[in-house]
Amino acid sequence: MPGARRRFCLLAALQGLLACVPDRAMAGSAPRVACIDWAAAESLAWLGCMPVAVPDLVTYRRWLPEPALPATTIDLGMRNEPNLELLAAVRPDRILLSSWQAGMRAQFSLIAPVDLAVVFDERRDPWSRIRELLLQAGGLAEQAQGARQRLAGFDEALAGLRRAVSARPRRPVYVAVLDERGSQAFVYGKGSWVDAVMDRIGLRNAWSGPTSFYGNSLVEIARFAADAEAAILYLDQGDRTRRAEANLRASTLWRGLPAVAAGRVAAVPAFYPLGGIPSALRCARILADAVRGIAG
Repeated sequence: MPGARRRFCLLAALQGLLACVPDRAMAGSAPRVACIDWAAAESLAWLGCMPVAVPDLVTYRRWLPEPALPATTIDLGMRNEPNLELLAAVRPDRILLSSWQAGMRAQFSLIAPVDLAVVFDERRDPWSRIRELLLQAGGLAEQAQGARQRLAGFDEALAGLRRAVSARPRRPVYVAVLDERGSQAFVYGKGSWVDAVMDRIGLRNAWSGPTSFYGNSLVEIARFAADAEAAILYLDQGDRTRRAEANLRASTLWRGLPAVAAGRVAAVPAFYPLGGIPSALRCARILADAVRGIAG
């Protein structure tokens, strides 16, 4: 009974939200797409086709703030275990699923036709994949021409950032996420679109070591000393970053790093390094702004 009551309350609340979501016949030809994959969700939204449902919306809005999703977007719960009953009640025309969730495709297919959104795979070319994903989203949203135009605009924006960055010395840069214990960090390198973005805006990635499937590597803080001329940019992820900074302030190893001693370290606004083109553009702007503010 408690489970049945929870489902009743959930569906009752959902009815109120669905009343705010126009039926496709009323809204025109744009399909109603539910995105289990965040990169797909922001790609669609960037084309003006807002996904009707996305998992873990609170975290999504913190990590992928632009373009903002409307208040009517349905929150499907956890990304690794979205609420299928709720998704079925939303009645999407299509579902975009993360490639790592391909094993669940049959379950989602009972609700609506499913397409896979691929950013990371054995090709290890997420730069090409996020471009393909935007075009895929354009096809689903019946905005193929708009997707091509947005992609061209993205390339132009990066070219403009490259011109701005070129006025500064081409210093190597580590892009990192600090472990809150202050002893390690994830650094981005080959196989990440972060590395591809850096190259296209004229930044030299200081990390040339091996990387994971997602293009990053967990390293000891001491590894930042490998390039004495490098700068360190680390993503500000809120409380966990504050804890890392507190631990690092007490670390003689950290204070002795060439980049730290020379003032070539900065926290930068967080971006979602597993996202699509909008996240890549946000990353490019953040990094370009940061290097212009770092000591020469």
